[in-house]
Amino acid sequence: MTSKLGPDAWMRAVASLIFALPLAGCGRHDFVTRVPDARPSEVIRNVRVFDAPHAVLLDGLRDVVVRDGRIVSIAAPGVAAAGLAEVDGHGGTLLPGLIDVHTHTGGSAGPPWVTELPAQEENLGAFLYAGVTTVLDAGALTPAIFELRDRVRNGKVLSPHLYAAGPMFTAPNGHPVGLMRANLPFWVRWYVLPRIAREVETPAAARQAVADLLADHPDVIKIAADDLVPGEPRISTDVIAAIVARAHEGHVRVVAHIGQSRDVIDTVGAGVDALMHDVYTADITDEAVAKIAAAHVPVVATIGIWDAVERLGTVPAEAHSPITREIARPAALTALAAFPNDQERERLTAMSKSIRDGHAARRTNVAKLRAAGVTILAGSDAVNAGQFPGAGLHDELAKLVEAGMTPGEALRAATYDNARFLAGAQAEFGSVAPGWRADLVLVDGDPTADIASTQRMTHVWLDGVELVRHARSAQ
Repeated sequence: MTSKLGPDAWMRAVASLIFALPLAGCGRHDFVTRVPDARPSEVIRNVRVFDAPHAVLLDGLRDVVVRDGRIVSIAAPGVAAAGLAEVDGHGGTLLPGLIDVHTHTGGSAGPPWVTELPAQEENLGAFLYAGVTTVLDAGALTPAIFELRDRVRNGKVLSPHLYAAGPMFTAPNGHPVGLMRANLPFWVRWYVLPRIAREVETPAAARQAVADLLADHPDVIKIAADDLVPGEPRISTDVIAAIVARAHEGHVRVVAHIGQSRDVIDTVGAGVDALMHDVYTADITDEAVAKIAAAHVPVVATIGIWDAVERLGTVPAEAHSPITREIARPAALTALAAFPNDQERERLTAMSKSIRDGHAARRTNVAKLRAAGVTILAGSDAVNAGQFPGAGLHDELAKLVEAGMTPGEALRAATYDNARFLAGAQAEFGSVAPGWRADLVLVDGDPTADIASTQRMTHVWLDGVELVRHARSAQ
């Protein structure tokens, strides 16, 4: 169905701002199912094991024993494992389950000129299909996202382990509110606006809004500091500081959507705990890099989402990555390949110029941050236009390697480092290690030599239970 939204909807007005509405998509595809009668205990034999903390493979082949959803041992081949089911890894590489710390699970990857109903549970299944076993939803309607998180944690929804921020805190009519107010249909605007954002103008209002949200137990609180559409109101530094202070009183960390170096200085100076984008349209300033490094604030680079915006309307279906083609609806790929008309092409081309101009800077900015000792985390910003659930993280890994990280370092970002960001030093996921949660992915090849090997998955386990993967083309 062709969207009636105006051209300013190009960034996220449909794709990520109507996410999580209580509407069901048609013809939902189940990307994963559990192996019938599967138990969370087995031995995985003859595998190379990725040592996530050190970003390298352990020497030689190993057998990995899993009991009751936990890794019990990593042993030499032939370890005794009486009574356990066995999987022969045939020399493949065993990775921790991948972790995506910037997602919008209720979004749509179709282009902004096509309106799709949300298919949130299908998206969650797609993440699992792609070996992504933990996600942080960095902006969604509340309380629906917290209710979904509880259903996931109670085992009622087959899903990656789900963390959630809930609504974004912003200035009155700031991002994303102004964009939605101008472009969303009236019949959905009234529902979305109060649930997707908290518009706060004063420190007192900000503190109260945070206090109210804490009752829903958000895993992080997110601030939108960027004017995604130039000229939008921006949240003030005293309001940011009030949000951070009240959240920290409640033992909840704060993350910030940023776009420019000034946003970095404002948010890091106010005490935020992580940045949910790197500077994406220009070179990051030395002052901004120094601020981030001095505060030990990690940065979720999200190179891929801006590259996806650049490519809207220009990419033939066959040019997408293999994992994307296994997950995407063919109609979505067709729609992404061409503009519906010349007017849409001209408008989008004009609006995305600064993002296209920042293509090289996004990569050098990651290199500058790494050189300063900043931790880079891996997040896809899926599900958004051109960025598909699960597949987007594999594409992001490739972008991080383009930016100078080794494949092993990119994998560590998407496993061990992301886990420690979500759960702290006590995290028991994100590494293949005794006592840790058996969220695991077996791939054909050596992803520390060729990052594209992550897309050649043969097995996925969630809490020690093997999942059966169903590509959309097999439907």
